[in-house]
Amino acid sequence: MLAAATGTEPRAITELDAFRVEADLPGELSEAAHAAVLAALATADRYGHRLTRTSEYVWAEISREANVTTTESTDTAYRALLGHTTTCTACRTGVNCPDANRLVRAWRDTRR
Repeated sequence: MLAAATGTEPRAITELDAFRVEADLPGELSEAAHAAVLAALATADRYGHRLTRTSEYVWAEISREANVTTTESTDTAYRALLGHTTTCTACRTGVNCPDANRLVRAWRDTRR
């Protein structure tokens, strides 16, 4: 999800109790890409943002004990949202989109 949102190749790090993904942020993010990054981070168990003098990246950690069924359901709903926001003219220009609102609600419902 972070690769699709940022257009960069994320780094995957395997930790003892979690999987960590880090993705560099490009210099400029469109509103749709920014929303997609936030949505991707929201699917993680823990997440954050790091800004240094030379780089800027976001990270997300997913616990090894994550519920596979929930993750798959959330992933499907998120992909539908991302697919819509990357092709919808209203979403790409920052106009309120009823379809995107519906897809966001569906995605949030899968996370409960």
